[in-house]
Amino acid sequence: MKESFDKSISRRDFLTALGIGMGAAALDWEEIEALPSTVEDKSEYPVVVIGSGLGGLTAAALLVRKGFPLIVLEQRDAVGGYATAFERAGGGFTFEISLHWCLGMARFLEEFGIKDKVELVKLPEISRMILPDYDFIWPQQNPKEIVRILSEKFPQEVEGIRSFMKLLADFLQEYIKPIDVKSIFTTHPILWEMRNKTAAQVLDRFFKDQKLKAVFTLFGGGFGLPPSKLPANSYLLLTCGAILVGRDYIKPRSRALSDALRQIIEHHGGRIVFNNEVENILIQDGAVTGVKTTGGKTYPAKAIFSNASGPTTFGEMLPRDVLPESFRAKLQTYRPSESSFIVWLGLKQELRGKMLGYNILVFDGYDTEAVHEASLAADALKAGLNIIVYDNLYPGYSKPGKSSVTLFMGCGYDPWRKFEEDYFAGRKETYQKEKDRITQILIDRTESRVIPGLRSMIEVMDAATPLTNVRYTKNPQGAIVGYEASLDNSGFNRIKNRTPVKGLYLASAWGNPGGGYILAVRGGQSAFKDLMEDWTKKT
Repeated sequence: MKESFDKSISRRDFLTALGIGMGAAALDWEEIEALPSTVEDKSEYPVVVIGSGLGGLTAAALLVRKGFPLIVLEQRDAVGGYATAFERAGGGFTFEISLHWCLGMARFLEEFGIKDKVELVKLPEISRMILPDYDFIWPQQNPKEIVRILSEKFPQEVEGIRSFMKLLADFLQEYIKPIDVKSIFTTHPILWEMRNKTAAQVLDRFFKDQKLKAVFTLFGGGFGLPPSKLPANSYLLLTCGAILVGRDYIKPRSRALSDALRQIIEHHGGRIVFNNEVENILIQDGAVTGVKTTGGKTYPAKAIFSNASGPTTFGEMLPRDVLPESFRAKLQTYRPSESSFIVWLGLKQELRGKMLGYNILVFDGYDTEAVHEASLAADALKAGLNIIVYDNLYPGYSKPGKSSVTLFMGCGYDPWRKFEEDYFAGRKETYQKEKDRITQILIDRTESRVIPGLRSMIEVMDAATPLTNVRYTKNPQGAIVGYEASLDNSGFNRIKNRTPVKGLYLASAWGNPGGGYILAVRGGQSAFKDLMEDWTKKT
């Protein structure tokens, strides 16, 4: 069989494809950015952006560059949401909050004219995978080598491996092409066929060996869903990006991107007001007129972009009678995504060059459905573990003689509900014991499987639970990628950024196309497009 994954697929083509946004129509930015020129008196069109996560910052930067009066109201004292970092002075460490890798960011930086302000570093490899019977590196942008490695380990599955890799190449070629929903079933047959299938169904088509299925399943972990629930198109796009194109990291930390967007906003006269939480979206005759903060101050607006969570936007900020009942009913079917348990370790020893792997996935079994259930139950002994050794990414990530390591476990919210009332009342003793117990288990697993002698190296340690995420972002259930990207809320079925309320748009992971760094910024761009189309029709 000819290896069709040898087809020339340029990195730019992939970034263009990723900009399509999980099945949404490709955006013609030259045309879209020309739309504001038809709005004559922009001073009459003030805009408020609620929140300064990546989606909100993106929408705000687009608007302010086009001359619209703009104010961003941020409940905390810094921009970026999860796209930021924090310092621990004790050991002089700067810890990344969330970013391990990103896809498609180079094209976005080019579109925004900030590629000279935000540096991207190519990951040294896709990942290192450690399973009960295997420990191997997935190389970057080398599908031939991946086929060779897997064929040696799973000789009985060679035909399936090659066929699956051909599917990835063909899928990506489809994604590169513009989409017309009227003819998609003929122009994009794979995308159309996969619209109602799961990752598990795709893998079952190509592979019999459960161990090999588990290996390929790990590429879809970014959405926090097991193979039986993860939409096939979402899974295939992530897998295409990892295997055929490769992943990047924002140097020196993700907040470089947040800060670059902030600078655009402030340079063009936009205002970012910190420690201002929006309480209500003001409505008159079915359209937005402004917002009111918890401090009682009001800000007028002809349009509002919400970077707050979907449940907060629709369930708390808006008057109940403003949304159609059918829309409310649909919202009830959506669920917040999985949360996380994270441990940050500052080490008093350099690891760079002394161990293999930057992004290391540790699984102690091959039943990925059971592994996901363990994550939901906060079972740190059985859940999947992601170990990120940041100093293996580039020299100088940490100070000389130091190393920065993050231990990440996907985590459900239910195990933390029993601590909720006490936690937010400041009574954290019982909660802290459980947090410490899980932290120690994750450190033990890392020490036994990846970094021998880890405990003796620890100089600084911190950890965050789903309750930490709630406190930091106010995302319901500590969600890390907005609404769960299930089959009924992804791709063509994904909630729209243009809401039923005139002048209100979603610009966040809770909107379209969804969660993750590149999808969040694409959501901000898409919301801007919706507003410009609405305003130019009106004018």
